[in-house]
Amino acid sequence: MARISYDERWLQGKILIWMNEIIKKHNLPFEAVEQEVKISTPKGLRRYPDLIVWYKKPDKIACLIELKVPTIDVYSDDLVNDALQKATLAGIPFFATWNLNKLVLWETFKPGTSLLDRRLKHWDVVDVKLPVDVERPEIERAIKAFILEFLTGLASFYERKLPRPKVYVLPKLYPDEIMVLRLRSAVDALYIPVSLYILKKKEEDPDFLSKVAEWFVKQGWIFSDSEEDYDRLARQTVYLLINKLLFYNVLRSKFRLEPIDVSGVTTGEELRERLQRYFNTGIRLGYGIIFAADFLETIPIPDEAVDELKRLIIELNKYDFSRIGYDIIGKVFEKLIPKTERHKLGQYFTRTDVVDLILGFTIKHPDDKVLDPACGSGTFLVRAYQRKKYLAEKLYREGKYDKPYKPHSELINELWGIDIAKFPAHLSEINLVIRNLEALENRPNIVCRDFFEMQPGTRTLLYELAYKIPDIHKEELEVEFPRDFDAVVTNPPYTRQEEMEDIFMGGYKDRLRELVKKTYGIDVGKRSSIYTYFFYHGGSFVKEGGRIGLITSNSWLDVDFGKHLQEYFLKNFKIIAIIESKVERWFEDADIITAITILEKCNNKKERDENLVKFVQLKVPLRRIIPEAEGIDERTRWEIIDRLVKLIEETKEYYEDDNIRIFPKKQAELWDEGYNDEENRYTGSKWGKYIRAPQIFFNIILHGKNSRKLIPLGKVASIRRGFTTGANEFFYKSEDEIIKLGLEREFWMHPLTKKEFDDIARHYGNINLYKDINGELFKRSQFSDKYTLEDILINNEVYWMPNYLVRTPRELDSFIIHPSELKYRVLLIHKDKADLMGTNILKYIREGERKNYASRPTCKSRKRWYELNEIKARIFWIKSVNDTHFTPFSFVNLFFDQRVYAIIPFKDEYFIPLVAFLNSTVMFLFKEVFGRVNLGEGALDTAVYELFHYPVIDPNNLSPNEMEQLCQALYNLIKRKPKTVFEEILGRKVTIDEIVKKDIEEFLSEVSLSKVSKDRLVLDRVVMRVIGLDNDEKLLELYKGVLQLVLSRIKRAKSVKSKNRKTVIDAEAIANSIVKRASVSIKRFPEDYLSREPESFILELKAPKTEDVVIGSDLGGFYVKAGGRELYRGWDQFIAEYIYYSILCGKIQVRVPADEKLTVEAVSGFKKDLNRLKGEINRLVEITVPDAKIREEVRRIALRKMFDRLRS
Repeated sequence: MARISYDERWLQGKILIWMNEIIKKHNLPFEAVEQEVKISTPKGLRRYPDLIVWYKKPDKIACLIELKVPTIDVYSDDLVNDALQKATLAGIPFFATWNLNKLVLWETFKPGTSLLDRRLKHWDVVDVKLPVDVERPEIERAIKAFILEFLTGLASFYERKLPRPKVYVLPKLYPDEIMVLRLRSAVDALYIPVSLYILKKKEEDPDFLSKVAEWFVKQGWIFSDSEEDYDRLARQTVYLLINKLLFYNVLRSKFRLEPIDVSGVTTGEELRERLQRYFNTGIRLGYGIIFAADFLETIPIPDEAVDELKRLIIELNKYDFSRIGYDIIGKVFEKLIPKTERHKLGQYFTRTDVVDLILGFTIKHPDDKVLDPACGSGTFLVRAYQRKKYLAEKLYREGKYDKPYKPHSELINELWGIDIAKFPAHLSEINLVIRNLEALENRPNIVCRDFFEMQPGTRTLLYELAYKIPDIHKEELEVEFPRDFDAVVTNPPYTRQEEMEDIFMGGYKDRLRELVKKTYGIDVGKRSSIYTYFFYHGGSFVKEGGRIGLITSNSWLDVDFGKHLQEYFLKNFKIIAIIESKVERWFEDADIITAITILEKCNNKKERDENLVKFVQLKVPLRRIIPEAEGIDERTRWEIIDRLVKLIEETKEYYEDDNIRIFPKKQAELWDEGYNDEENRYTGSKWGKYIRAPQIFFNIILHGKNSRKLIPLGKVASIRRGFTTGANEFFYKSEDEIIKLGLEREFWMHPLTKKEFDDIARHYGNINLYKDINGELFKRSQFSDKYTLEDILINNEVYWMPNYLVRTPRELDSFIIHPSELKYRVLLIHKDKADLMGTNILKYIREGERKNYASRPTCKSRKRWYELNEIKARIFWIKSVNDTHFTPFSFVNLFFDQRVYAIIPFKDEYFIPLVAFLNSTVMFLFKEVFGRVNLGEGALDTAVYELFHYPVIDPNNLSPNEMEQLCQALYNLIKRKPKTVFEEILGRKVTIDEIVKKDIEEFLSEVSLSKVSKDRLVLDRVVMRVIGLDNDEKLLELYKGVLQLVLSRIKRAKSVKSKNRKTVIDAEAIANSIVKRASVSIKRFPEDYLSREPESFILELKAPKTEDVVIGSDLGGFYVKAGGRELYRGWDQFIAEYIYYSILCGKIQVRVPADEKLTVEAVSGFKKDLNRLKGEINRLVEITVPDAKIREEVRRIALRKMFDRLRS
């Protein structure tokens, strides 16, 4: 059968049709576009341009277009020269080179100028790999829109409608920009054949696919076996190769090496071997991090890419890099990977203003030895290089240093970097080398290893070789790692925290915990994030008096696992500063809030205790304080940073201006605050308040302490979580469902005490109560042992109320919870089944057992699986809030689910004062200060264990008058619905757009007591008066403080555009990949598991074609259900399993052999294969998906797909 393919000529025909259609539709001043028009040379040669654009036939051609497939580089010398010759011969003023993805328009007649200086305009059009991609609707639309733009621009150029040369000619390109443009274009063309080759090879070679998956996991990425994954792999491969080619040519000019000779090379494998021979020379010269091969270099060069690569190599051979200038070549390396490309390649670059601030604290002398243990592409090391240069010049001017400048050789020798991944280590080495390409004999100290496998002062291998190189011995690749450093600085790989947490399999984090325990005797919590270990292990590399500077998630300041880190800091360091931004997130790629931590190693306890810790909040974007590096010279920039660092370090008392707030706190006081005398150990405290809390917060805490009006919530109430039923569908029912089932009243209602009845009558009036005359129902109910009739008899009647259930926080949208508005009731059954004979509830229980509820772990753990322990409450805590703070409550006890948390006062008289305080703006303030926003999405969360420590008003210390005032103020407030903080304080709604666009100060200037909701103002006045801050000024401070915290939280969360949010992981695609890669499979059941054909059958049945198949057992034996219908019940487990597996494998006619041995044989064989398959899926999931949260879903989908294959 003939094979259909779409080639260059097909593509040219397609574009030709579209161009002519657009000319006609938009009435453009061109007559036509034609293909393969012959151009004859004076010597009789014939040349055929791909397309020509006729301005007017027969003699006016506006433009010649060479239209190629995406794998051809539009800046290739061969292509551009060929097009130029054709255009020159035909007298055509303009020509274009186009490979679908990029089009470059050139001017033909510009004698005396270089080829690239004839470039008029460059367009990035689409991003495709194959000609046939133009058939995709979105690509067709994009190309047609571009054709219109291109032809319109061409008409302007051709008709000389634009003045020359200012607009007509592009600005002259600098040499580094010319080379960058050429190399980037080469990457865009070359990655396509590499990606297509990888896609093909992984289908043919399962081992290769496994290696790709393992490589992805080592980078901290999830491998979904998608085209995007292979593009990323291909682009990294090509960038590495081009970097090597470029760097080899730099070495060639310095050490007089031979140019790369690729003559006679025809295949990708020949080219790879030829290139590696040259690259081995680079390894021998000490640049193994750049030239040594790892997995990426083992990917063969496709034969289709050989010609394009050879052309590039020949072009690079033409350059004399020593004459171009090493500063220019350095810029080429810096600019080669565009910023937009970095994220695709998995590179997360730390902002230089953040880096420089950290270095300003940590590098104080030109001779300081610096380590970055997660160096990435080398930003910290490159900026440290510049910092040390600056310090040498500065201190020399001041007479404090004996050399006027710091030589490159010393600078490079004092900088050390470590990264576990090859590509960032490679980039880091290049970024340091290009500081001075004339001094190539001074090689950077970059180590491609796992930081946590390294120890100070030991010999270590710089990198692993993928294969043996002649004349290179392992010892030559080892280096003596320094014992201690003056500064350890880094941005740990927390930006991909969820993926990173489980990137290293086989108990990696357990080994890190063991390392910390052995070194420091600290038993780190299992929940500690990866970044915390960089603090612990980094501490062993820094010398006494040396400093550590890290930018990490700020979660350690306030979460439970942070106590281990706090204790470690307090016992081993002076904590110099902890810095957060109030208005921005410093990492746009990360969905977390960050903090800078600066520590100084100190073994003297007295010095540590006396140290003032500076808690710093930056009130404006950091770039307003530290100007962009591009717009300022190095000396001025570092002087600004030094002034900022000096201000922070030397401030002894609270300081605040328009840019910054500094809160000093004695280190000994932090220890005392977190030390638990009862447990005789450090248990941690919330340090975030010293950064984020406004001054009014500390005033309230101080006055509350002095007046003894504030007390931890845990002293006056318990905090409880609701039912964990294990079978919500059994225990939670609507009244309509209950009535339909005919369930007896005592199991979904309960009798009311006199007080409860009075509360309901007073606050809810007519509610759905059942009157039990003379308590006849009560006398025979399960509650007769709990109460006496006298306790609950009201006017000769017992009143029963439904077991109202608060099932989710979403049901809580008012101050007062109205029970009758709740949808669900909870079933409470406190009797043995023997005592339930003849009841509908017993039938319901047995139905539940048939549905296997009784065997669920939670239910199974109870004495009676169907019995819940009663838990009721009236005050409910909303765990996650945004801009609306309130604490809902009920005047009657309600049952509640585990998703809801309740506050249960120890005494009834505590109820009103607690509810009043919990709904005051003071509690809003406490929630904002103590809550967590560590995911950067803006929502404020409260961990329940933290709620115990929240200060609340002490009901025991209230006068009758204060109690009355609180009660009255609360009743006035709850007559309405809760409002947002903005509506409560500013009296108006505020949109997200307004928050993002306006400065916080503009909002704060609006605050006045006249705008605050009147009922809120009354309540807040009472609360503040009780605390001891009864004046309007303090109330205004309170409102401004709360508003400021809410605004900065939302503003900071929205500082990252939605396009930077984490890509949603496609579990379905990952499962498809795993199914394809699995080397184990299951066969058809039962036919492939029967050793012979059964002679007769003991049972035959018809089954529906369904995936809903259940096998189980109860008091009635084993059963199988399909599509909700029971198909089998009996006492033979193998027969049940035989039926179950048959239906699961798609059988609709099931026949069970009469020979028991055959049944057992088939079931046993299938189960054995099934277990092997599950093991294989688990293995592939473990090496493919580093994120534990996604693994379980992928396992489930992969197994389902295996059975789908059998069913089909």
